[in-house]
Amino acid sequence: MNAEATLVPLMFFGSIFAFPLVRRQLIHRHDIERLHALRPALTPPLPDAPLPGTADDTPALALRLPEPHRHYALALLCRLQDAPYDQLDVQAQYVLRQARLDYLPTTLRAYLTLTPAARAHLHARGHSPESHLQEQLETIAQGISAVLGQDQTAAQRMLTQGAFLRDRFVQGHREDGPTTVRKFLQS
Repeated sequence: MNAEATLVPLMFFGSIFAFPLVRRQLIHRHDIERLHALRPALTPPLPDAPLPGTADDTPALALRLPEPHRHYALALLCRLQDAPYDQLDVQAQYVLRQARLDYLPTTLRAYLTLTPAARAHLHARGHSPESHLQEQLETIAQGISAVLGQDQTAAQRMLTQGAFLRDRFVQGHREDGPTTVRKFLQS
């Protein structure tokens, strides 16, 4: 009877305090499921996504990195995901796709598969695996910046449009004189 007298109040108070925690967990789970249902509609597909049957594990690899590198790798992933692929020339698109689907995952796998013996070997040679990872991530980031900064498509369109307008309107201006422009503006 003594155990029963102890267990009943314990179960009562346990249920009072556990109910809000369980309720909060269920609400959180429901919110996550709702977000996963909305996710395909909210995010555009990555151009040239991996083939069906192969998983894109780059985000999972990035999450396994130590903290300063995790943040940097995830920022690179976001930058590659948000790049305006449809506004870039073919060469820039190719480099960004390669960075996203090959260079970045290969770099992350190389770091994450280092064995303790390989780490010891690098340290014995005076190298830090973390510094090499940071250097490689920075190299990829610089390449992405260079590709996005050197995109010539928009500039080429602007130059082409300017040449077209000069051809159309400046030639007409020379033949008819300034009256052609005045006539156009008055009509």
